[in-house]
Amino acid sequence: MTDEPNRRRRALVPWLLIAPVLVAFLIVFAAPVLLLLLTSLERINPSTFVVIERFTAYNYLKFLLDGFYLGILWRTIHIGLVVTAVCVVLGYPVALYLTRCGPRERAILMLLIISPLVVSIVIRNLGWLIILGRRGLLDALAGLLGFGGADLLRTETAVVIGLAHIFYPFMVLSIYGSLQNIDPAVMRAAANLGAGPWRAFSAVTLPLSMPGLIAGSLIVFALCVSSFVTPALLGGARVKVAAYLVWEQTLQLLDWGFASAIATILLIVTGIIMYAYKRVAERSWFAGGVFQ
Repeated sequence: MTDEPNRRRRALVPWLLIAPVLVAFLIVFAAPVLLLLLTSLERINPSTFVVIERFTAYNYLKFLLDGFYLGILWRTIHIGLVVTAVCVVLGYPVALYLTRCGPRERAILMLLIISPLVVSIVIRNLGWLIILGRRGLLDALAGLLGFGGADLLRTETAVVIGLAHIFYPFMVLSIYGSLQNIDPAVMRAAANLGAGPWRAFSAVTLPLSMPGLIAGSLIVFALCVSSFVTPALLGGARVKVAAYLVWEQTLQLLDWGFASAIATILLIVTGIIMYAYKRVAERSWFAGGVFQ
């Protein structure tokens, strides 16, 4: 009988340890999301800012039944997918090289990869404005080569370039972390069994590095679809994304209910895509289906 109180105290210890984190989570994340959901169910008159109707699906139907808004949602998802693919293709070779180069070279490369993170996103986008804009570096180079002009501003290409530049370090660092955890003895064993470089990479290195690749892809995709500054500066009103539309509805049109519905739909769609990608990737690679 005397052990029962002690067991109860020991059972409470983990909950007491995570209690501050749970409280912070409820305050910082759960409460704003709940407020966002409640606001999305309100129909507001933007001219008087008076709630016309509560607990209505009006804002969701307004978005889902309009091809213009659905096109913006698709553009947002499409840009996120393209940027993620670009970061994977360009980031994996660099992460792989980081695991095989010397300490001095690795330190220099890591500094080059991480250093852009200490620069403001606005400053980096202003740099791309100079490079990609009219009479910019790319435009002047295209003129010298006889291609006429190359003004990429206000296009999806400019947005993809800017977002890939900003979120590239997250992909490289995620993949590099997984590659570091691969035991070199595994690669030596594959070589001893007769596997060539490509076979060893496809059958050993790539599957074992999938946790980092999946994590990096999810991070980059989530950051891309919710990005506002880069699409606003490089794409503008011509390349509207969901975050830009939320800003427009909130601060310019003052329709907070519709803006909350857009944000909620983006949150749900992004969560579904990320969950589906994670499940498919885990089943394919960790079950060995891709490499059989």
